[in-house]
Amino acid sequence: MKRWLAGALLLCWMGWAAAVELLISTGEYAPWSGEKLQGDGFVNRVVREAFAREGIAVRFDYLPWARALESLRNGSVQASSFWFDDPVKAKEFLYSAPISEHREVLFHRKDRAVPNWQKLSDLNSLRFGSTRGYSYTVEFRQLARQGLLAVEEADDDRVNLLKLLAGRIDLFPLDEFTGWQLLASDAFPRGAHDLITTETKPFSVQYGHLLMRRSPANAQLMARFNAGLAKLRADGTLERFRLDLYRGSGMGQ
Repeated sequence: MKRWLAGALLLCWMGWAAAVELLISTGEYAPWSGEKLQGDGFVNRVVREAFAREGIAVRFDYLPWARALESLRNGSVQASSFWFDDPVKAKEFLYSAPISEHREVLFHRKDRAVPNWQKLSDLNSLRFGSTRGYSYTVEFRQLARQGLLAVEEADDDRVNLLKLLAGRIDLFPLDEFTGWQLLASDAFPRGAHDLITTETKPFSVQYGHLLMRRSPANAQLMARFNAGLAKLRADGTLERFRLDLYRGSGMGQ
């Protein structure tokens, strides 16, 4: 009887998942995620296809990143895409298998001398920009909290890059691909990218994940997502999406 009941409940849950779209909070971080990008960007394209392989439809709700996380926390959405590794978040949320890899670097003006550095505290004479809601590294957050790094927060990456160009901040850590694409966009004056360079030493290497609230039902749902993601890797779809990203075909309008 118990075995029959468990099977019936599982079938009911699977039928619900197939019939109802999962609402996933997300934000703008081109070319990885974006409402105006084809497929919603590389990461959200992967998220949609991985769930589709498991018979689950999804819909994305675009919000500022801090609100995207809060909507997951308060149950307004079933999942959130996408977030970097963070031990604090990992205590509260379920993390998927890695979806994407990101090399974050320090952007700065070419005419701003940056001293040789081995650790972030070596740069305590400079002003950093940060974007509200982002994870960053444990070291960066600790140094900022202790007042050992001067960090100014802004609402989005565009504002931070404009502040960098204007000399209001000295350094801005950002995904290398995202930063250069943004600087070359219509959001900036022509030639803005010629005024900017990056540090060779990476700020961090991060991995993007889908997040869900902790519960037995979500643990099963996350397992299905990871299974779908594994199928994309195994049949070459994930690599094809990655090639699309780097060739610039099918990822932007």
